[in-house]
Amino acid sequence: METHFVTLISGLFEHQVDSPFFMKDRNLAYVAANPAMARLCGARDPATMLGKRAASFFPRTDARRYEALDLAVIDRGLPVVDRFDLAAGHGEPAWLLFSRLPVRDTNDVIVGVAASARRLGDVAGDQPSFPRLAAAVARLEARLNQPLDLTELAQEIGISPSQLERDFTAAFGMPPQRFLRKLRIERALALLAGSAPVADIALACGFTDQSAFTRCFGRVTGTTPSAYRRRLKAEELL
Repeated sequence: METHFVTLISGLFEHQVDSPFFMKDRNLAYVAANPAMARLCGARDPATMLGKRAASFFPRTDARRYEALDLAVIDRGLPVVDRFDLAAGHGEPAWLLFSRLPVRDTNDVIVGVAASARRLGDVAGDQPSFPRLAAAVARLEARLNQPLDLTELAQEIGISPSQLERDFTAAFGMPPQRFLRKLRIERALALLAGSAPVADIALACGFTDQSAFTRCFGRVTGTTPSAYRRRLKAEELL
């Protein structure tokens, strides 16, 4: 990874006190981090993180989960956007809304992963909506192929449907139905990297048929599922 590029990107996040940022190479070692990330990890400063992996700063189960997400981004070349998570390292645990993106060199080869997050609040703070949101998002992810029953989902986590709507809009800037659509398209992007028929992917991601999937996919990505798959295969041949 080119040093001047890493330095430039790091500088952009240097003073983002509520936005942890890091970059890793293909071996999942940190090559850049900002002070907010160092605080989250309990590191003395960003420099002490360089060359180390997540297990140096997070519990083993969490480190494995984070690195699985990193590897998925590197291997598939697909971003993970607005993922809600509880980060509990050696620093203060916090609720984060984070995104991971592949880092490419001048030849368009993926050389690592970059991530940034928006810190939503400390676990110890008076933020009852965050655990509720985490539970709701986990249920949505587990049932992507099922229609959203807002009343049932709200009952499962112990709040009213209107409160659930408010919680989602405050944290993600969108209601649960739109958030579910985002999750479905993200899952579809990952599945399109494989060989499953588009019609099967549509059903697996909760769309009534391939036509509905194609329309939604086009509105979100600006292309069709088949065209997106062809582009992925063409990139693999480069």
